[in-house]
Amino acid sequence: MSGPGTTGGRPKVLILGAGINGCSVARELVLNGVDVWLVEKNDIAFGATSRASRLIHGGLRYLEYADFHLVRESLNERTRLCKLAGHLVEPLRLYIPVAERTSGLIQSGLKFAGVTRSSTLNWLTQPLQHKSERGLWAIEIGLSLYDRFAADPNMPPHTVHEPNEPGVPRVDRSRFRWLCGYSDAQMRFPERYCVALLEDARQIAETTGVEFRLFTYSQAQFVDDTVKVTDARGVASEMTLAILVNATGAWGDLTLGQLHVPAPRLFGGTKGSHFVSYQPALKQAIGRAGVYAEAADGRLIFVLPFGDAVLVGTTDERFDGPPETAVASDAELGYLVSTVNELFPDVHLTRDDVTLTYSGVRPLPYVGDASEASISRDHSIAVHAHGRIPVLTLVGGKLTTSRALGELVTDAALERLGIARSAMTIGRYLPGSKGLPEDASQREIVIHQVAAEFGLSHDQTSAIWELCGTLTSEILRHQQSADADPRRWENIAGSALPRTFVRWVIEHERVERLEDLVERRLMLLYTAQLSRCTLEELSDVLIERGRLSAVDKPAAIDRALERLSHTYARQL
Repeated sequence: MSGPGTTGGRPKVLILGAGINGCSVARELVLNGVDVWLVEKNDIAFGATSRASRLIHGGLRYLEYADFHLVRESLNERTRLCKLAGHLVEPLRLYIPVAERTSGLIQSGLKFAGVTRSSTLNWLTQPLQHKSERGLWAIEIGLSLYDRFAADPNMPPHTVHEPNEPGVPRVDRSRFRWLCGYSDAQMRFPERYCVALLEDARQIAETTGVEFRLFTYSQAQFVDDTVKVTDARGVASEMTLAILVNATGAWGDLTLGQLHVPAPRLFGGTKGSHFVSYQPALKQAIGRAGVYAEAADGRLIFVLPFGDAVLVGTTDERFDGPPETAVASDAELGYLVSTVNELFPDVHLTRDDVTLTYSGVRPLPYVGDASEASISRDHSIAVHAHGRIPVLTLVGGKLTTSRALGELVTDAALERLGIARSAMTIGRYLPGSKGLPEDASQREIVIHQVAAEFGLSHDQTSAIWELCGTLTSEILRHQQSADADPRRWENIAGSALPRTFVRWVIEHERVERLEDLVERRLMLLYTAQLSRCTLEELSDVLIERGRLSAVDKPAAIDRALERLSHTYARQL
């Protein structure tokens, strides 16, 4: 084969955007023998991926809109992720508080019939759409369908409890008569999932000879079918491409505009805001389970366990500004805090209990005047052209179905390239999950064994395992021989992570800036002990590894502090 984007008979694909979808597409293409350049103007998982609700779920509420295909696909992907990315994805029991028995049936029926997705029908049926909470009957119908679609023996079916039963979240007993429990899963760190995807792509390329190049903090310039990529250090590389994949998420329309690709508006993203709290009473109230509840205005919010903290979200508001400017507003936070107190009146949560916030713009399709909640979370591909080069723009999608979207885009790319698919990721383990013990008690035994082997504490080993899974032993073994620093096993301030592990991450996980470490590699953003001293010590390791100059250290720390304050409302 020869033509645009081929060298020595092999096609080259350029992907713009290293979020969860761009990384999934890259891995899938490399596995099928396609050379890939992945270009990101910021860092890996910088956008919506790092601002998600962190649930791996089938989309219970999608059943109201008769999105059966999406629910089935999501539940299948949930099962795969629990197995193939088991060090990052864990089953989670969720409970829906219910106050009435029969309410909500009319509203659910209208949504099921597609009425709320039509601006005209939605307007005509407004008299029937009086707000009432979803009742027990409506919820049980949905959960029964959910169980049937899942058909997963590892996920217990739904159950119904009274609020005073032991082991269920302690919601307001004077208001709620039942709690409906069901199974889903949680990915605490989708940022680490992206790192694992890219590491798998790298390993595939190294084994097969396929070219895979990752560029972060880089810019791409296009002339006909040639692209010049300039990286963070000002080094330029050129290639001739066969296909361009636009995986820039909520920036997708802006990307097409910058490429001068004529296209209708594709995206109409909504903003979802969240907060993290370490308040002990709230943590105690939910226990190890999550709560998925209906707020007073009919919106659905969740209250989830998040390590030692609790994660609360999400809002759903139209957002037309630059996606990178999205932050949680005072009104949104007030709404979420108020809803938590309505659910748990004994908790008495205040704004002072909020440790950090974050807000992301969902890359949803543009649908005009439809309600925010009714916009489909399904994914699709919009096809345009940049000269002779096909441009595939990814629209929609979510964490749970990112692998399936990567598969869909790869099929579309392979068809245009005239290449037959040769491999699938559908059963491929991610690095860190290969050989993972399925039972939690067995994992604890392995963690104790690793700790004993290297003379580390259980907390140190668990902190690394949480990020890297079964790669932990390999990483520590490498550093034991490669790192001669007598302080290598000492922890970075405010964390349980040894200094030598941070060195390994900097060398192997494309770290360019201090905030890359804090927010998207070591996940220290979400620890209560994060301090300025943490930033000082991380900066010193970056200097030591040649990623930062000593003279630039104060500016790097100031930039990280400013970002923590502005983007996450986190004060150190």
